[in-house]
Amino acid sequence: MAYIKIFPIKVTDKKALDYITNPDKTDEKLLVSSFGCSPETADLEFAMTREQTKKNGMDKGDNLAFHLIQSFKPGEADAETAHRLGQQFADEVLKGKYEYVISTHVDKNHIHNHIIFNAASFVDHHKYVSNKRSYHKICRISNRICHKNGLATSMPTGEKSKSYKENMEYHRGTSWKAKLRVAIDKAIWSSINYEEFLQKMQLAGYEVRQGKHLSFRAPEQKNFTYMKSLGSYYSEENVRIRLTKNRSKVKVPKHLSREARLYINISTYVTTGNREGFERWAKLNNLKEAARTFNYLSENNLLNYEDFQQHISDIEASVKAADQRIAQINNELSTQKVIQKHCDSYRLCRKVIEDCKSAKNPKAYRTKHQAEYQLHDSLKKELQDLGVTKIPISEKIQKQIENLESKQAATVREKQELKKKQKTLEVIQQNFIALLDVRNIESNLLQTKRKTTTIFRDE
Repeated sequence: MAYIKIFPIKVTDKKALDYITNPDKTDEKLLVSSFGCSPETADLEFAMTREQTKKNGMDKGDNLAFHLIQSFKPGEADAETAHRLGQQFADEVLKGKYEYVISTHVDKNHIHNHIIFNAASFVDHHKYVSNKRSYHKICRISNRICHKNGLATSMPTGEKSKSYKENMEYHRGTSWKAKLRVAIDKAIWSSINYEEFLQKMQLAGYEVRQGKHLSFRAPEQKNFTYMKSLGSYYSEENVRIRLTKNRSKVKVPKHLSREARLYINISTYVTTGNREGFERWAKLNNLKEAARTFNYLSENNLLNYEDFQQHISDIEASVKAADQRIAQINNELSTQKVIQKHCDSYRLCRKVIEDCKSAKNPKAYRTKHQAEYQLHDSLKKELQDLGVTKIPISEKIQKQIENLESKQAATVREKQELKKKQKTLEVIQQNFIALLDVRNIESNLLQTKRKTTTIFRDE
């Protein structure tokens, strides 16, 4: 598991940065990385970004930076894994907008990461807001990364806490409440009134008790579980609201796409009420959808089942390719924004150095502007590492960023269209299954009717 702490730095960020990059704690600085800055001059680059934030009139609060600590359980992760997960964590939390330095300390029995990031963004010059909501957000990110990498999750996420017993049962998959929530959601989804919902819960095997508070008990469960104990989303009032929305959905079915809608299975929607009228409407709807499904397959030359399956595979591959392009563009965009920030800072430092030529006392001038001289050399090396040997003009970098943002938006739209096609194909596939089931039922009924007629004739 990863334990998370965050606190602001208000006085000096240099001392904090020197502490976390201590060679004795970081395997001679092998476990030190950064984003948007150099670890050696991070405090100077942080200050320059904050200065730009002031010029843009967005300097709110007195926080210079923030210090994030991510601690792992002893023996849970090695140093390299902890460092990699820490970088992934920092990237997801800060979204490429804030400079940061990350170090992994191995001087204690529990490996832990220190992440110090600037309070001001070098992209939009907004200040980072740290509060209870943002803390729960970063805890959710940490939990997700830990879960994905096979580590335990333990940080609070703002949700109502569970008892120790319930939490252990939840992780084992034996929690009565977790199973009840799933059963309630399924029953609500396929019901349009409260009575039908209760019937569906009984069909699912639950015993219903309607006293002051509604409660359910599974076949092997000892005690009843109150609905109110499942959370506000499962209160009787909210259940009735959700059922009311379902009635609206029955009257006006949700359009999953412009090309095809889901074939209506009448028996799963209505068991009481105006069944005859609904059946008439559903049958008419199903005839239209059957025709629309056939037209879609015919127009796209997908009447062969193998071609249809291949078409589904091609769409899935296209979605994955779009995801990869979006990730690639995001990386390029992040790099260009870092280059833009470095170039702007380099020009300012370069101007300070050039002004030294006209200074009355060059030696005193250099002493006074020692930080700019140091930062100038650091930025030059960082730009070279990024493949920039000649400083481009600001307009050229901005143009590249705008082009990448345009490509990003176009690729996201392309992915959205592909996802719509996926939904359409899912609907068509389900329609085929539903139509085949209906035909089999009708065929069986017809055969039964013929057999019955033959028996009567023989008699």
